Amino acid sequence: QKGQYCSMSFASHIIFLLVLLPLSRGYLFFEEYDTQTSACPGKSNTLSPWVGEPTKLSSVANGSLYTAGSGDDELYILHVYGTPYSMGYAHGQLLKSQIQKLIPAFMTHVEEEIDQYIKFLPKDLQNMIAKLGLDAVLDLTHELTKKYTSEYFYEEMRGLADGSGLDYTLILRVHMLPELVKAGCSMLGAWGKSVANQSAFVQLRALDWDVDGPLQDAPTVVVYHPDEGHDFANVGWSGWVATISGVSSKGLAISEKHSDEPFGEESRSGIPFNFLMRDVLQFDNTIQDSIRRIQKAHRTCSIWLGVGDTNQKLFRLFEYSYSTANVYDDRNITKIIASRFQKEHCDDSCIDNYSMTDLVYWGVHLGCWNEELRKSYGKLSAEMVIQLLGTVQTGDLQAVVYDLEDGVMYVSNAKGSNEQGLLNAYDRRFVKLDVKKLFKEPRPKFDN
Repeated sequence: QKGQYCSMSFASHIIFLLVLLPLSRGYLFFEEYDTQTSACPGKSNTLSPWVGEPTKLSSVANGSLYTAGSGDDELYILHVYGTPYSMGYAHGQLLKSQIQKLIPAFMTHVEEEIDQYIKFLPKDLQNMIAKLGLDAVLDLTHELTKKYTSEYFYEEMRGLADGSGLDYTLILRVHMLPELVKAGCSMLGAWGKSVANQSAFVQLRALDWDVDGPLQDAPTVVVYHPDEGHDFANVGWSGWVATISGVSSKGLAISEKHSDEPFGEESRSGIPFNFLMRDVLQFDNTIQDSIRRIQKAHRTCSIWLGVGDTNQKLFRLFEYSYSTANVYDDRNITKIIASRFQKEHCDDSCIDNYSMTDLVYWGVHLGCWNEELRKSYGKLSAEMVIQLLGTVQTGDLQAVVYDLEDGVMYVSNAKGSNEQGLLNAYDRRFVKLDVKKLFKEPRPKFDN
């Protein structure tokens, strides 16, 4: 309902749930530059990315499965084709064992996190969560959002359930979680005067979430070749059909960050934001299309969204909630309320020197971002942004750097439970993917 609190952190998502009722191998990229300053918590990531061709594992009628990367930095690349149901079914077939393990384990992990943090809540709220439980809250979220959700999401999830043998209700519930939990995150869009190659367009999506759970055990890029809409790639995990990170064949890419503070009114009734992000990738042609879609949508939670358009060399930051859809660019970004900067360690001096032409950035550790981006302004590239992630320390669960003018993206994930090396994605080796080739992948041929 309108006015009910909503947002996305494992440490604090419990509050929302209740208020709903009331070392890797690698070499240097280039010469390392000094990024250690008083405002920055980390050191630059100088590991070279994995570069190579994906290795094919298997195919079914409407899908093909590959791996990319090597050793502890490997990830799945899944191509799916056709109708929503057929794409979901192929997804379930090809990643059946991963989905059957990951989704239940993740739901169990979330419930364990609730048990850990509930003791810090007021007693009456503890009683509420004990009475209803997580499943009931997720089911209620579905009921409040289904009116605004395209049927193709449910068709794909039914196909995923049938293909994997996992319970449909469990798959549906896990896709309601982003409406209920918080993640940190950072985003960036750079072009024109801010980049070394002025024809380039570089975008960042850094996901700071929960690195103690099982998600990083099955990192997966799902490349969709749908009957309706554009080809696009979701960067997520096995069994995940909504969009957390991704890029389309039309040159649009998605970034996101939660907000601790509501932007005006909020609602539980509307389209889940990660479903809306997927609609942007699958159906929009330009950033103007995405602005119209976001502003006309029945929105819910308070979050920050970022959309980049490589063809027009534009990036827009959205202050997003039920009642708000403000749009910011490199010229008006300092109109954001000062307290939102200050919360991320950007003081008055930082705010006064925040804005830079052809560069939009937002996220955690803004004071550090400001220092590093001023030093590297005019020299930015995808490789340099990857280095900066280690310095700023953002993107612990997942980090994606899009370099769409060159038709590539770089993906890194946190250390899996059976992997070696550093924990956080921003410190690990990235995998370089040629997205233009991914979108041209032919449908597998099978006799009828």
